[in-house]
Amino acid sequence: MSRETLIEGFVYDRWANERWLAILGDMPDPTRASGIFRHIVGAQNTWLKRCLSEEEVPDLPEDPGQAVIQAHEGWVELLQTCDPGAFVAYTNLQGESHFNTVEQIARHVVNHGTYHRGHLRGLCEAAGFAGFPETDFIRFAREELPGV
Repeated sequence: MSRETLIEGFVYDRWANERWLAILGDMPDPTRASGIFRHIVGAQNTWLKRCLSEEEVPDLPEDPGQAVIQAHEGWVELLQTCDPGAFVAYTNLQGESHFNTVEQIARHVVNHGTYHRGHLRGLCEAAGFAGFPETDFIRFAREELPGV
């Protein structure tokens, strides 16, 4: 996968996150929704720290909008400057050691966000709340990508 395609994934991810962020307070259970949203962005930062280092990646700000921007900018900067095929050695939350490429990790991070935004949508639908955003990639492509 090309560097440009990986970066496009993070542009999509930010677009989708910003749409969900705009309605979190209106959701039937905003506390639970905010927790899921913080998990999405927090995981992005955790993976960025694994790819770089704890010292190079600052903790996220408390403001969720600023957290989205900081995580996005960190990933785009990494992908602009690194070899996507480079291997990263890391330890997961269970203490297990693993090796994956930056590309694999970047694809996982974007997919993880999509998965949990689906989680948010499921919460909305279960509560009968129809005011959630449509954030499928194809909608992003139609609205944001030139020539699509």
